Amino acid sequence: MIEVAVARVDAKGRIEDEFATLINPDGEDTGPVFIHGISNDAVREAPRFTEIAGELLARLDGAVVVAHNATFEEHFLRAEFARAGITLSQPLPALCTLWLAQRTVSTPNHRLGTLCRHHGIPFVDKHAALGDVRATSALLPRLLDSVGQPLVYGATPASGLAPGYVAGSVIPRTRAVQLRKGTEGWMASLMARLPMTAAEAAGPQAAMYLDELSEVLEDGRIIGDEAKKLAKIAGAAGMGGAQVRALNHQFLDLMLQAALEDDALTGAEIRELKRAATGLGEPNRFDHLTPTPPAAPTRSSARIITEPANAARTVKTNEGSRADRTQRAKLAVQQQQRGDSREQIAAALGVSVATVKTLLRDGRFYLNPSSDPVRCDLARAAAQSRENGQTQADFRSDQALSAAKAQEAWRDAAILLAHEDPLHL
Repeated sequence: MIEVAVARVDAKGRIEDEFATLINPDGEDTGPVFIHGISNDAVREAPRFTEIAGELLARLDGAVVVAHNATFEEHFLRAEFARAGITLSQPLPALCTLWLAQRTVSTPNHRLGTLCRHHGIPFVDKHAALGDVRATSALLPRLLDSVGQPLVYGATPASGLAPGYVAGSVIPRTRAVQLRKGTEGWMASLMARLPMTAAEAAGPQAAMYLDELSEVLEDGRIIGDEAKKLAKIAGAAGMGGAQVRALNHQFLDLMLQAALEDDALTGAEIRELKRAATGLGEPNRFDHLTPTPPAAPTRSSARIITEPANAARTVKTNEGSRADRTQRAKLAVQQQQRGDSREQIAAALGVSVATVKTLLRDGRFYLNPSSDPVRCDLARAAAQSRENGQTQADFRSDQALSAAKAQEAWRDAAILLAHEDPLHL
C-alpha cells in the first residue's frame, strides 16, 4: 500500500471530511509509476502504515464502510494491519459499490470510470486514492436510488476499533495531481485536488510556501510549472486545500499591510494587490479598496526629493551595527505612531522612502516578535542553528529558504538573542 484516502460522507454522498496520504512502503518499490504517478522518491518522507493505522481505524469507527471492489481493498488492509501487528477485534463490514452496480446498472463493465461516465459524474484524478474516493462518494447515492428500496445491512458498523486514537493526529503526505488551469485557474485546481483539510503548516514550511508564492506572483499570475512547485511544497508539508487557502489569505493580508504602512494607498498599489488576488483565484478580494487622496506636500518631503540619488544607497548599505539597525527600525515605528508620513520618517532618519517600508516592518517585529508568528518561528530556528554551530548557508539549506529569507531570519535571531529579555524568542 503506497497511498490511502478516506472520506466521511452523509447519506446523500456529500463529503464532510477527508483524509489522504502517501505511505512509505518500508523500502518496497512503488511499482508501476506510469499508472499511479507515485515514485519511490515521493514516498520517502511519507508516514509508514504503522504510523497511520490508528488514524484509519479512528475514521472507520462506527461508520458503514463503502468501497468499490471492497474485497480487493479488504485484502490490502488486512495484510497491512497484520504487518503492523494489529489484530482487529471484529471484521469490518462494507458495502461494495461494484457489487451494487452489478445488480442495478446495465453497462459494458462495472469499472468505476465506466459507472461515473454512465451517471455523468466527473472522474478527476483517476488512479489517485483521493480521486477514487471522491468518485465513489458521488456514485453511491445514484446506485442507492437505483435499488428502489432501503438496503438492509447484515451487520452493525464496527465500533471500538481504535481506543486512544483520535482522527487528525497524523501529519499526512498529501499530493495534488493532474493540475489543470481550467476556467477557475491553477490555484483553484491545486486546492481542489488536495484533501479538504489536513495538517497546519509549521513556521518554516509556511514560510517556504509564502516565499515561493512571493516569487511566483512577481508578474501577478501563476502558470502550470509554478502551480506544480507550490503543490509540491504544500504536499510535503501535509497541507490540505483549507490550509493552502489560509496561507494565500495570509499572503494577501501581508501585501495589504505593507501597502498601508504609510496609511496611504496608491492606484498602483491597488492594481498590484488585485493582480495578486486574481492570481490566487480571488479577484474580488480587494474590490473595496480606493486610492487615498493625495496630501499637500510638506517641506520635509520636498527636501528628500532634492537629495543626491546615491545618498540613500550609502546609508542603506552602511547601516552599521545590528543595534543601530534595531534602533532605527523602532524609531521609524514611533514616528509613524506620532503621525509622520513615510517621507517625513525618511528625511529624519536619512534613508530612502523604500528603506522606511522595510524599517517599519522590522520595527514592529522587534517591538513585538509574536506579531508575526511565521517570522518568529524562523528566527527561533535560526537561533537554534547558531547555537548548534551551523553557518547561515547550512541553515538556508536545511530550511529550503531563499537567500533573502535566510539572511533575514539569521539577522532576526542575532538581534532578538541580544535582547535583554531572551523570552522574546
